[in-house]
Amino acid sequence: MPSRSIKIRYGLFKLFSFLFLLTVVFQYSVFSQNIELNRSIRFLVIGDWGGYGSDDQKTVGVAMDKEAENIHAQFVITAGDNFHGNGISSEKDPRWKTEFEDIYNGKNLSIPWYPTLGNHDNRGNAEAELKYSQLSTRWKFPSRYYAQEETAGDSLNVLIVHLDTSPFIREYRTRKDNNHILSQDPEIQLIWLDSVLSHSKSLWKIVVGHHPVYSAATAHGDQQDMIDKILPVLQKYQIPVYINGHDHILQHLRNGGLDFFICGGGAKPRDVVERKDVVFGVKSLGFMSILIDKDGMHANFINSENKVLHSVFIPPIGKLH
Repeated sequence: MPSRSIKIRYGLFKLFSFLFLLTVVFQYSVFSQNIELNRSIRFLVIGDWGGYGSDDQKTVGVAMDKEAENIHAQFVITAGDNFHGNGISSEKDPRWKTEFEDIYNGKNLSIPWYPTLGNHDNRGNAEAELKYSQLSTRWKFPSRYYAQEETAGDSLNVLIVHLDTSPFIREYRTRKDNNHILSQDPEIQLIWLDSVLSHSKSLWKIVVGHHPVYSAATAHGDQQDMIDKILPVLQKYQIPVYINGHDHILQHLRNGGLDFFICGGGAKPRDVVERKDVVFGVKSLGFMSILIDKDGMHANFINSENKVLHSVFIPPIGKLH
């Protein structure tokens, strides 16, 4: 019979072999995960989140932090109305702390934020939102409208175009609280948009603005000025997705072969309307979680309790529905 010492050595050999196997499996799992992460672009979207530091705004912020950890989010996009009311007064306004820094303070949200201007931002000092980029390591706001380029792996390129849509809304040009946009020429911005989209070789092109093209809601709804000016450009370049806020709802519309995502549930939800082009729509606090890889775009609408309310998959350009 084998001696007791041999049995012990054999037992230790099996234990170390098992531990070695576990290490190999774990390392392979981490390596595989890193490969997939390196081949995808992952981000969150939030709109109309300037909620004066309300409990609803805080709840959404906590949910965003959890989802950012879940998908290993690389950045956050805002769809405007970063500050409601009369916007921000300066880059040192105390609202930066109470409505941004103190709300979205989870470790997983310490990633770049790429903002978009809304009508309430334009009521205040919109230039101050640009200047805050010099004071914050995560606030990336180079211009009133700009192009953001993201890459992953050897072949995945995503162009995200951020518009300042308020100058396109004719009503604002006659209202005193929106006179800050009078110095902005929407036709120049339109020429710039056409140029950026025509020269981009990115596989994915996404346009973000505050105002909707189409929206089934009781507060604002379809914006005719956006239909007249922006929609033809989206159609010309087959832009698969347009993302906006303004209506404080979570909604997915499909119209003319294009998908329209309304992500305005950052702080205060409103009522939605049912109609033929609505794929999904709900009055709810929440945000969006988006992952783009070689297969296409995987988008989720998520509420403040981290429940996925609606999921959609969009194939790359050329394979659209």
